Amino acid sequence: MKTIKQISVLMLTLILTTTSWAQTSTESNKSLYKAFEMSVSDGLNLQATAKVGIKPIYGMFSVGTQFLAENYKWAFGAGVGTHLLKTEDHSMNLEYMIFHVNENEIWTDNFNNLQQLRLLYSKRLGEKVNIFGGPSLNINIAENKQSFGHTFESSFPPYDIYSNIGDNHTAKGWIGFTLGIRFDK
Repeated sequence: MKTIKQISVLMLTLILTTTSWAQTSTESNKSLYKAFEMSVSDGLNLQATAKVGIKPIYGMFSVGTQFLAENYKWAFGAGVGTHLLKTEDHSMNLEYMIFHVNENEIWTDNFNNLQQLRLLYSKRLGEKVNIFGGPSLNINIAENKQSFGHTFESSFPPYDIYSNIGDNHTAKGWIGFTLGIRFDK
């Protein structure tokens, strides 16, 4: 829990610093990047993400849910992304996200972390509308030791191709996908 708070503060500081730097630059209107997107994926079945930053690098805040699973799960997170390629009609983005996953309750006290690395290709459909999609590498790291009066086991990963059960944490990894629509400036 302490690690999640530290990472959240670090990500928020990075995003605020990036945003304030972009606004003070002489070409702030040209270099500022803002976007909102809705997406679907195998991990978070429905997700909303806000992005802000400068053209080469941007910060992200996201919230999502896994409603196709047996039990209720939701997550919120932050991340950082970059434009590997950006033209008027196409772009290729590399993004890294960290989520805190809550399972079967409003807040899960145990460490339950989803990390994603996504490579997304987008195609512009209109002046401010893009569709995007691409693969993602996912890892769910969950605390599995006795804490808060019970033993916690995460059921978040839809499947796993990598699994490691340690004394304190369980890690499960899988390859997934993300598809969505983006509204940007």
